[in-house]
Amino acid sequence: MDRTLKERYKYTPLSRLAAPLGTGGGDPGPVFAEIEIQANACLCRKAVATSEELEQTIAASEKHLAEDPLVADNLGTPDNRAQGIQIDIPDNFRADGVLYVHLRYPSNGGKCVLRNTVRIGRNAQVRIALYQHPATRPDRTVINALTVVDAAAGAQAEIIEVTETQATCFGTILNRQRGDSHVKVTTIDLDNALLRRNQFIYLTEQGAECDLEGVYITDGTQHCDNHIRMYHAVPHCTSNQLFKGVAEDESHAVFTGQIHVAKNAQQTVALQENHNIVLSDKAKIDTRPQLEIYADDVKCNHGATIGRLDPEAIYYMRQRGIGLEFARRLQIEGFIDEIIDHSHIEDLGHLLHEKVSRRLLNI
Repeated sequence: MDRTLKERYKYTPLSRLAAPLGTGGGDPGPVFAEIEIQANACLCRKAVATSEELEQTIAASEKHLAEDPLVADNLGTPDNRAQGIQIDIPDNFRADGVLYVHLRYPSNGGKCVLRNTVRIGRNAQVRIALYQHPATRPDRTVINALTVVDAAAGAQAEIIEVTETQATCFGTILNRQRGDSHVKVTTIDLDNALLRRNQFIYLTEQGAECDLEGVYITDGTQHCDNHIRMYHAVPHCTSNQLFKGVAEDESHAVFTGQIHVAKNAQQTVALQENHNIVLSDKAKIDTRPQLEIYADDVKCNHGATIGRLDPEAIYYMRQRGIGLEFARRLQIEGFIDEIIDHSHIEDLGHLLHEKVSRRLLNI
């Protein structure tokens, strides 16, 4: 096995992926999600990109990316057993409101392969919210989603993905940005038995900016693994990463954030933060900030913390008549709210606060 690939999947070993993907013997069988789109049909429609089309797109960014096991499995699925959405925002077009996409998984379970493409034209603007609902049969449902984002010069986009499938969920986001584009991706992982998400970001022209933010909550024996590779290929680009996690019971959460700054990518600004709260002695969180810098005129910082709830804050609340469990939830909500409050999608922000609050009732 390639050493880079082995390191990438250090905490979610490939042997653990074999059975859900059907590569370890036995095919889970194909199923199709119910896709509900709340958007102008001219901008967003149900359509699946062929594996050949996506292979060409991926090769233009990084030829070895197609060898990633999640990408290879997705593209290796016959086109007639895959589904997806295509979002195409024309040049200089400002999409009003929010494009909502809901994914619901069938009661018989099986393997669902999704291929989504998002193309944002020159100087265009769009906000997208993708919500993966709880699966009816989470014990029998496997999801492998590949999303390719192509942001032209001057494009502005905000994408929020909420994932609470309670099932086995694999996701790959490939984001390629050109000059003066700004893309923000926020992932809210609330309740998934096994989740592995890769994000590969390529800033290919000067002035490009990418913000990645995320929340992940695990309990029971759940496993959540977020892996990011931010590639600064040219000078004068900016990236920011801010992720927060909470782990309870015997669950395991992982964050790996790689920042690669190419030799000629001077005047790069790349910032990364990952903060976590562990709620039990058996819960485990691994955090791996990684910097790979080949330029000498850059500003690159990273920070990571793993800690417990603040006992003094809980004591303060209890002295004012707040019960222990409610005080714990308030502190966790305050920890997570920063990510949600950064969203520019106001209506969705209220919904996310409510969903997080409900999720914490089981923590």
